[in-house]
This record gives sequence, C-alpha cells and structure tokens, in this order.
Amino acid sequence: MKNVTTNSNITSYEQAKSSGFIIDVLIKVISRDLASKKYTDIIPLDGGTVGIAHFAVGGLASLYPYMNTVKYFGKSNSEMVSTYSTNCKNDSCYNLTWWRNGFTNFLNSPESKTVQNEAYINKVKGVVNYAISKGWSTRRQLAIAIGISNSVGETGFKNLATNNNLNAEQTLISYVGTNEHRIRRQEAINKNYPLI
Repeated sequence: MKNVTTNSNITSYEQAKSSGFIIDVLIKVISRDLASKKYTDIIPLDGGTVGIAHFAVGGLASLYPYMNTVKYFGKSNSEMVSTYSTNCKNDSCYNLTWWRNGFTNFLNSPESKTVQNEAYINKVKGVVNYAISKGWSTRRQLAIAIGISNSVGETGFKNLATNNNLNAEQTLISYVGTNEHRIRRQEAINKNYPLI
C-alpha cells in the first residue's frame, strides 16, 4: 500500500483510491484496526451482515457484483442483488443456510480481502466525490465523510452534512451525539486523522 499518512489534501476520488487512503480509512476507522470488524465477519444484524465493512441490506448489492456468486451461492449476481440485498431484513438472509454457508466460504477464501476492498472503494465513490465537490479535501474531512456514510449511507451523510452547513467538524459532532458506537468511530478518526 502506498503512503497514506501525509497531510496533503486529496483532490479527487481517483487520488483517494490510488493512494490507498480509502482502504486506510476502512482499516483504521471503520474496523478500528480490525478490533471491531474483520474480513471474516458474518452476523445476523440487519438481516445478514458480512465482511470488514459490515455490508448489510442494501450494502450487499455493492458487494455481490465483485463476487463469483455462482461459485458461492449457485445464483447470478443480478439475482443476488435483486433478491438477497435490500430484502434481507429481520435476519431473513442470515437464516438461510445456503446464504450463510456461501458467505462463510467466500469470507474465508483467498480472494475475499481483495474483493471486499474493491467493492468498498467503489461503494464510497459517491460520498468521496460529493465531499470533495463541497470543499472537503483534507484527509480528516474525507475520513469523516467515509466514516459517517458507513453508518448512515450516502444519502444520510449528505443530509447530515447539508444540515450542518457542510462543516465537517459540525457534521461529525451531529452524527456522534451520545451513541457509544459513534463515539468510538469519532475516537478512531481523531486518533488517525487528528484535527490540525
């Protein structure tokens, strides 16, 4: 991975992608250095949640196209996206033995980490582009955008940022509130991308 610890600003999604910054945020902030999320996670949360980014419900639709779903589930990418992503509610996908077994095999496969990273990089493209278009270009600001969107989705992030006058620090404060999980995410952002 390329050096992502410099303080230089990021001016494009391509730069965020090619520099390794997005995966750096995934590891250091989203997974808190693999302490809270791991590449092999599979849990019943939100109908079935998998991997380091905790792809769930609609987020599964961003992972399936990068997987060989025929190999792991015996179903096409399009069928998995249309039937086993946004419809996974109340443990419905997790309770399917074939779904759980397929993901267990995939998550423990040699290609899993690369596939998950590629899917996540693509998943946050809209968030990164939006944040940059609104003047967020420091690594901290973009880590805030990515960190928040991992919890509330791209639309949730955009709404929160807009409601806070596109101020990254105010958006982070508004997002965190008193929620324990979000406080830990803020601590990970502060630790890895301190306010300078």
